[in-house]
Amino acid sequence: MKTLLSLCTVLLLLVGCADDEKKALSEKFDKLQRQHDSISQVHMTFKSTHGDMSEMHKNFTQKLATVEIQDSTILEDVAKHEAILKKHDAMLNGHDKMIAAHKELRQGFGDKTAAQMEVQLDEMIETHNKLVQEHNAMEDEHDMMQKEHNAIMNKLERDSDN
Repeated sequence: MKTLLSLCTVLLLLVGCADDEKKALSEKFDKLQRQHDSISQVHMTFKSTHGDMSEMHKNFTQKLATVEIQDSTILEDVAKHEAILKKHDAMLNGHDKMIAAHKELRQGFGDKTAAQMEVQLDEMIETHNKLVQEHNAMEDEHDMMQKEHNAIMNKLERDSDN
């Protein structure tokens, strides 16, 4: 009887610890969800910015078609910008899919075992890090393209004045 009582006590402690672990993992999940919401908002804003940049590039290339270009490096820069914008399109589409998949992870999270929760949280963190890194890289490339675009415009204006 004493052994049975001891076994029951140990089982109750284990169940209590498992519940505490799942509660801590659920709190971590809630924190990640708030981060996810923030990342999603940044993503939507960046998609809008990217759309504006793509439209500006389209208008710029149309304008270039109407002027005589004396410096061939301008065309190289324009081609580079176009390749970067296409790469960004693909990355943003991938981000849309990751964000949608992340939303699906919300369903049934509390019903998972602690081990399953931990794996899912690790995957979510990895996805968040990838999204943030890629958004930062795309922002840097947008800044670079904007500076080069301005430099090209200034060069074309100087060339047309001569």
